Amino acid sequence: MDKEKITRLIARKLSGEATPEEIKELDDHLREHPEDAYFLSIMDDYWPGAVPSLKDGDADGEAHFQHILATAAREEDEVPAPQESRRYYLRKTLAAAAVLTGLVCGGWWYFRNKPAAETLMTETVAKPGAKSRVLLSDGTIVWLNSGSRIVYPTRFSDSVRAVELEGEAYFDVAKMPNRPFLVRTRDLHVRVLGTVFNIKCYPDDLRSEATLISGAIQVSKTGETQSALLLHPHEKVVVDRQAVAVAANTPAQPSMVIKHIKVSIPDTSMVETAWVYNKLVFDGEDFREIATEMERWYNVKITINDPAVAAYRFHAKFENERMEEVLEALQLSLPFTFKINNNEVNIYK
Repeated sequence: MDKEKITRLIARKLSGEATPEEIKELDDHLREHPEDAYFLSIMDDYWPGAVPSLKDGDADGEAHFQHILATAAREEDEVPAPQESRRYYLRKTLAAAAVLTGLVCGGWWYFRNKPAAETLMTETVAKPGAKSRVLLSDGTIVWLNSGSRIVYPTRFSDSVRAVELEGEAYFDVAKMPNRPFLVRTRDLHVRVLGTVFNIKCYPDDLRSEATLISGAIQVSKTGETQSALLLHPHEKVVVDRQAVAVAANTPAQPSMVIKHIKVSIPDTSMVETAWVYNKLVFDGEDFREIATEMERWYNVKITINDPAVAAYRFHAKFENERMEEVLEALQLSLPFTFKINNNEVNIYK
């Protein structure tokens, strides 16, 4: 239902002019769109009372809202004679319509700054050492990796579905060709219509990644939508936060490149997505990166006390092993020792 029709129905209900059919139509709509129900409840609460006028130069949203409502409040100062009741209700309807139209067209910003239903946001956090699964209102499924958070509206708008991510998440997006799905992170903006992909964007990591499993996604660096890249299945885009100068005498810029992933590797064994299947997979990463992954996985703090050991690279795959078992297995490839004290792990030459 378009805003003009909603405005008319709410105006008629407030003025007492709505027919039973119109009331039913409005009630059915409000059950489906709670954001408009909130709008009506606010109008209904404010309508009968006297409200102050807007002072010159007052830019406060509350005062602006009450000033708009004052037009309707003045219409209720006198009780009409029976023969003028029709004219009285017509004036009320017009006043209500004027107020509501003003709010919809010129003052709707006020409601977006209030805790209204259409702007209610939900945050889900996967604690260190744990993972979370989130079902969004459009049917999209999101798996959050350890130490990650996602912020999303309780109900998406009719035009776009947008979420904000910090950390790592695996998305299985419900297909809605007319309602693109947007993921915003510190470094990347990802736009999709329906697909499966993984995003990794922890604030302390040196790089961010978006890996496409199926479908297609459009990826751009945050704030640079004109330079978007189109990813195909088994490709990933990597933003390196270690800024490099693109030319002499120019500011350093984080680089963004596309890398290819072997098609023969199943999702369960890919470094980028194995975590969804409760597997730890290392494919040539250095010990610094592996330690970071293990910190999130086991909720510990790992300190590597030797630069040479920190540069070790490993190829390994683990499933359901304890941290000690993982470290002991890595010791079979390259020499190092480790000590565990509660949640602190120290690694030495």
